[in-house]
Amino acid sequence: METSNQKSISKLMLGTAQLGQNYGISNMFGKRHKKDALEILRYGISMGINTIDTAPSYGQSEHLIGEFLQQYKTEDINLPSIVTKIPRVMLQEHSMPDEIYMYVKNSLQSSMSKLKVQSIDVVLLHDPEDMITFNGEIVKSLLLLKEQGFVKKIGVSVYQPEEVRRFLSVGCLDVIQVPINVFDHRLITSGLLNELKNQKIEVYARSVYLQGLLFLNINQLPNQLEVAKEPLKKLYGLAIATNLNPAKLSMLFVRDLPEIDRIVIGCDTKTQLEDNINLITSPKLEEDIVKEIYHLFNNMPEKIINPSLWK
Repeated sequence: METSNQKSISKLMLGTAQLGQNYGISNMFGKRHKKDALEILRYGISMGINTIDTAPSYGQSEHLIGEFLQQYKTEDINLPSIVTKIPRVMLQEHSMPDEIYMYVKNSLQSSMSKLKVQSIDVVLLHDPEDMITFNGEIVKSLLLLKEQGFVKKIGVSVYQPEEVRRFLSVGCLDVIQVPINVFDHRLITSGLLNELKNQKIEVYARSVYLQGLLFLNINQLPNQLEVAKEPLKKLYGLAIATNLNPAKLSMLFVRDLPEIDRIVIGCDTKTQLEDNINLITSPKLEEDIVKEIYHLFNNMPEKIINPSLWK
């Protein structure tokens, strides 16, 4: 029988953006050496993480994962499920359905080749606009590829609540990846997170640490993020008052949301991964702490919670 700790660890999905490229506002290490990246992958899987998140845009990430899978497929470890993405579809506006299908299939097969797999567990559209562009033909292409056995589940990675509404209106997708954290409650307070669960959609949470913003020294914030100084002061104050560090507050707030199936966590080092595994097996936050998070960080400005606006 699976223990509560094993169940918690399996809720972690290892994000690999940092393993294939420089990523994250608080990343001090840059892109990892291949040996270090492979060690992080092996350690995560050995500890019970059973899903890896990647994308063609994550530099060498898919190649690294493919090498990892090849190295360890004959060993006595359970190989992970893979989540990858279809980059924005760049075709002429009046492209025919068969052209769109071949474009999407070629992208998928390119990922399969790098990953060294015959099919992929979950494929997400990386650009949520592709749910509706080309009169829905991109989604139809994914459905066909699912029917043909190239992929088991299909979905979208989104950024805004209105994109979640659009996802729900499409009505034929299995998985959604959403940003959610102690600063960003939009999907909770709007009821959209609950609606996703009611529709039996798998929900993957990302940006739990807001790309590392939640760990930055408030006296060293870049100019474009000065607006985050006061909320960060409140977060650090709450951490002191509760004797819980910002990472634990952030992780447990999202982990304990009943609608969240998996949490995508990237790491720059094996030590960071160890820390996240320890965090996700921690006891639940007390109810009054959760209420205080909602109170302190209600209606946060989008220029704080949307990393695309940081530039």
